[in-house]
Amino acid sequence: MNTSDSTIVFWYFKNGDVWNDNSNIEWVKYRDIEMQIIEEAYQQEKPEVLLDKYRIDLKEFIQFNRTNSSQQRPVRRQIGCKIQECLREERFNSSPLLTSTPSYGKALAWCPFLTEWLKSSAGRKAVLDFPSAIDACIDGILQEAVKHQSDSETEAQWMVEQLRSCKMKPRRETSKVCIHLYTRESFLYHVLNTALREADHSKLDTLGPLCFLIRDYSRTCTEFIGTVYRGVQLSLTTIFSYKQAVGSWRTWPSYTSTSKNREMAEFRGNTLFIIEITNAKLSATRTYDVAEISQFPNEEEVLLPAGVSFQVICVEQNLKQKYIIQIKL
Repeated sequence: MNTSDSTIVFWYFKNGDVWNDNSNIEWVKYRDIEMQIIEEAYQQEKPEVLLDKYRIDLKEFIQFNRTNSSQQRPVRRQIGCKIQECLREERFNSSPLLTSTPSYGKALAWCPFLTEWLKSSAGRKAVLDFPSAIDACIDGILQEAVKHQSDSETEAQWMVEQLRSCKMKPRRETSKVCIHLYTRESFLYHVLNTALREADHSKLDTLGPLCFLIRDYSRTCTEFIGTVYRGVQLSLTTIFSYKQAVGSWRTWPSYTSTSKNREMAEFRGNTLFIIEITNAKLSATRTYDVAEISQFPNEEEVLLPAGVSFQVICVEQNLKQKYIIQIKL
């Protein structure tokens, strides 16, 4: 999809009065993986490409509704710059759920959702037979795409092809692919973190394998030590809960995206988390520097695993009235 290290290809469809040449007409970007699928077909010089609801004629640059071909929209291809001025809002700026640290302990940073899956027959098998975890992950992604009801099955098929290609590769490559898929804008990011936040054990069979494969990256990666940032919009009630937690250990139950770039992180929201990652030699790996794995390397993302535990150090307001919450891992 990329034309160079600094450029990326975007695909858009026209919204509103689609055949009007008015320059004010909105062009809407396709979803992240949809753009990948379209561009791959374009590079292979295919005449068309199929998405869940649409067929795109790559010769005439027209999108057709697959159930009603009279519904058509122009599409366009545009080469743009990878460099972003700010972080993706939903991934980096949503408010993380704050919970008390359960009995699994502040040092291990272990995920209760994953722990439960590892107790299942599929989880026990995965520990002994790693390829079975890949198969279970593939099945889970396909099932969740159907359940999500967001026309995501084409995205899911593309994802599982990436996973199938890992079966004969080193174990580390599989975990890197899973982290890369997590960094993409897709239904999978949403359903996984929702299940983790809500401790939805009805999704253990479908999403437990993905958590296992992402966690497996910790076996070989080098933990990032340093300071990272996350800018969010918090309610006064939530800010007060952090004030009450000063000195205590808490946890974020879902995966948490942070950035090494403070300027980008504090662009949005009324609160900036300053997260100090210390060198805790006896703990499990608590941070993954995924910038080189991510589809969006300029975000300088450091991913905190689901269930990571931290200590709330202080809550202050700066001269711009932004809340600064300092925490330590």
